[in-house]
Amino acid sequence: MKIQKAFSAVCAFVMTAALLPRVLLAPGLSEVSAAGNGPVSYYGQLQTSGNRIIGSSYSEPVQVKGMSFFWSNWQGQYWNSGTVDRMVEEFKCEILRCSLGVDDQGSIYSGGDVGALRSVMDAAIAKDIYVIVDWHSHGAHNNPNAAKSFFSEIARDYGKYDNVIFEVYNEPTQVSWSTVKGYAEQVISEIRKYSDNLVIVGTPTWSQNVDEAANDPINDSNVAYVLHFYAGTHGGDLRAKGDTALSKNAAVFVSEWGTVNADGDGAVNVGSTEQWLSWMDSNKLSWCNWAISSKAEGSSIFGGDGSSLTEAGNYLKKILNTHAETAVWRTVPKSNNDPEPQTSESDPQNSESEQQTTESTPQTQNAERLSLSGSGNAVLEAENYASMSGVELEDCAQGGKNVGYIESGDWMSYPISVQQAMKYELTVDAASESGGGQIAFSCGGNTLGTLDIPATGGWQNWQQFKVTLELPAGESDLKLYAQQGGFNVDKMTFTAVGGQAAVGDVNLDGSVSAADAVLLCRYLVGSVQLNGEQAKQADMNEDRKLNAKDLTLLKRVLLRH
Repeated sequence: MKIQKAFSAVCAFVMTAALLPRVLLAPGLSEVSAAGNGPVSYYGQLQTSGNRIIGSSYSEPVQVKGMSFFWSNWQGQYWNSGTVDRMVEEFKCEILRCSLGVDDQGSIYSGGDVGALRSVMDAAIAKDIYVIVDWHSHGAHNNPNAAKSFFSEIARDYGKYDNVIFEVYNEPTQVSWSTVKGYAEQVISEIRKYSDNLVIVGTPTWSQNVDEAANDPINDSNVAYVLHFYAGTHGGDLRAKGDTALSKNAAVFVSEWGTVNADGDGAVNVGSTEQWLSWMDSNKLSWCNWAISSKAEGSSIFGGDGSSLTEAGNYLKKILNTHAETAVWRTVPKSNNDPEPQTSESDPQNSESEQQTTESTPQTQNAERLSLSGSGNAVLEAENYASMSGVELEDCAQGGKNVGYIESGDWMSYPISVQQAMKYELTVDAASESGGGQIAFSCGGNTLGTLDIPATGGWQNWQQFKVTLELPAGESDLKLYAQQGGFNVDKMTFTAVGGQAAVGDVNLDGSVSAADAVLLCRYLVGSVQLNGEQAKQADMNEDRKLNAKDLTLLKRVLLRH
């Protein structure tokens, strides 16, 4: 049902996106985020899936927590990279919200605020955290053209970064949902020219009537609806509205909440706050607390000196640091969609005996980078990994050494250099006495495919198993992750199986274009059938299923062509 509702908007988007030039990079930023070890690298782009928000590289519900900047025109002294660093390092924020001050007629209050916004966004991207671009207005619907112009520029420059979330309307006041929806649809259409990132939309009555939005959702496949609350004023009645929205399969995002009263002042209401935190945790709702500010009111986390923490500041720091102790991306190696476990540096191995280790102690060694030119075969010996966790080497009946004692969660990483992005058939020499297992392959943070290893009758009874991988151009690390252990691996042989990768060429016309996305849309809503080869090209994540995830990946390919 969700796919059917999104059909028209998605197809219009992809046909537009296919005509676009390569998205421009934001000033001062390289092609890849600098940190690479934060929540964005782990979860990927945030996407709605029913009433939950998941990641493009993590299919379980994602919940990230952080802080909101105060209105840019009133607390601009905090809009800089130093504050971002403090929020990430001291408060353990996974997300920051940039509340760009805009009046009810669509005018940005201060001329320098957009420059400050970009500085904060750049710093957040460098820290590998999420960042919300918030059109912080109570009357945005009065001037949709101003918002369209702003978000068009920001989406053009930053829309390619998985970090970025677009909040197109902070808090509509006493205005109907139909009015807000009409405004939001205009702004979203501009954003979709450049980006398929998550868009969050404020709801009537200061973003409290999220249930109204759920009754008449926006026709877009990656939109969530905003709920705001202040614990000193709001309680179970407002949570009930949130429950109603969730029951109607609407995704909810709490982009602003406070521990105090709705006017932003008063003492911290611990009891009510704990109830709200429990409710948000149980529903996996991401949130930003109000506010990074030293204004003389209870919600400010900084005191009058601009740096020391208030009662609210100390309380929020404790909440966020407690969350950090169990946050999935900090504590669990990837094994779901994108197997990319944490690694640590160690001295190169000096002997074979030293290569024996456990999965909790990653090891590294010098390894020659395998070059793949697109012609002929290239052989990779399994023992020539650059880093690994949990495996051991043993004498191989085929000669030399093989990687053995592979259990679930173990992994190896191999440096490769690919001259041209294309498909390669990978032939893996593997053996398993009984039961077998499964290998997941990833490269550059993207899952490439999986390979089942059946029982071969013995740990040295070697057989060959094949999987087709689409390898990206350039230097990267190919990672093998044991989704299910119980097998040995010897050599791996790469054979190029064609020219430029054709994954996504659903209509088999030799190119990937908007026509392919339209055809996949039509298949997903049941209006056409795909033959075997068409279905193979449409299976973007090679999980042998065709669903909305494949459509999302195809849109991303079109945006980046």
